[in-house]
Parts: sequence; structure tokens; C-alpha cells
Amino acid sequence: MSPSDDAAVVEAKNELRTRAKRNRSALRADSLRICFGLRHFLRSAPAGWVVAYSAMPGEPDLASLVAAGRPAGDVGPFALTRTPEEGRVLSVHPIDAPTERHRWGFSQPVADAATVPDDEIAVVLVPGLAFDRRGGRLGFGAGYYDRFLSRLGPDTRFVAVSDGFIVDEVPTGPNDVAMTHLATEAGVVALPLSGWSG
Repeated sequence: MSPSDDAAVVEAKNELRTRAKRNRSALRADSLRICFGLRHFLRSAPAGWVVAYSAMPGEPDLASLVAAGRPAGDVGPFALTRTPEEGRVLSVHPIDAPTERHRWGFSQPVADAATVPDDEIAVVLVPGLAFDRRGGRLGFGAGYYDRFLSRLGPDTRFVAVSDGFIVDEVPTGPNDVAMTHLATEAGVVALPLSGWSG
């Protein structure tokens, strides 16, 4: 990819990011329905840790999925990422680790909490501003998740958890990691969607 292509991808991402943020306030994803589909999906997923996230405003909330998995024990164990104060490398910690409030407003594990080894992670539930039917994902632009996902094994499932903003194509660069599945209110499907040529 040439430097001009890189600039074009960045510009296209920024334009889509602006559109997605504007649309987010109008989208009201049913988090309970999304969690119901995710629980069904996770029951047949490979054994290992499931990395969830603490929802920011407008993101589907996974609290009911995590709460349902704890007593039943049929999905999980669950983990959360930690965004460092400096640097851009996410760490992963058991979900019952002590937490603190990040300066961006979400709850996350404390710095000295026990960590989850990368090779024990089976599924990552990935938030995003927009997704496409080929596995493209648009985040907030810092690259935390792409760096994290690129560390994981080839059999790890990357599940895009969508608020409903699905576009024909998310602009992608060489460092963007494709999602393997898409979770919406209708359930969880494998990506890319068969027959999709967009």
C-alpha cells in the first residue's frame, strides 16, 4: 500500500467514524437480544476464556451475558481488557478482578490484577463503531484492539458486537484485523457472509 493509499484509508475511516458517531444516538440496539444470541453461540465455541468489554455509551451492554454465565457456568470464563495509562498494549484479566475507573469513563481491571495468557483466549467480543459483511471493523482510531487481536492464535473467534450500524465496506489498512463473526439482535453469523460480493 502506498503512502497516498494510507492517507486515503485514514481519511475514509475518519469520515465513516463521524457518520457512525452521529448515527449512534439514533440506534437503540437491544442488548438483551444480542446477549441471548451470544450465549447460544458461546455454548458451542471452543473452550477457553471469553474476552468481554465494559460498554461505553451507545455500545451493546454485555452485562446480562456475563451475569448469566457466572451461575450456570455454561459459557465463559469471562475476562476484560485493561487499557494502559501509557502505551497501546491491552492486557487481559479475569472479569472478577478488582476494577477502577479509566479516565475515559469505563470500568477496567486494576494494573496489578492477575492476567489471562493469550494462548488461553478462545473468543473475543469486540466493540466497534461500524462493521461490514466481510469482517471489516471501524474502532475509535487508536488501534488498541487490532494490536491485541493480532497477538492471538489463528483459531480464536473475533465476534463483532454490533449496535446495528453495518455498512457495505469499512475502509481497511494492513494492520486491521478482520472479524470472524458478527453478533446482532438477529443472532451470531460467521463472516464473511456467504454470497456477499460488496
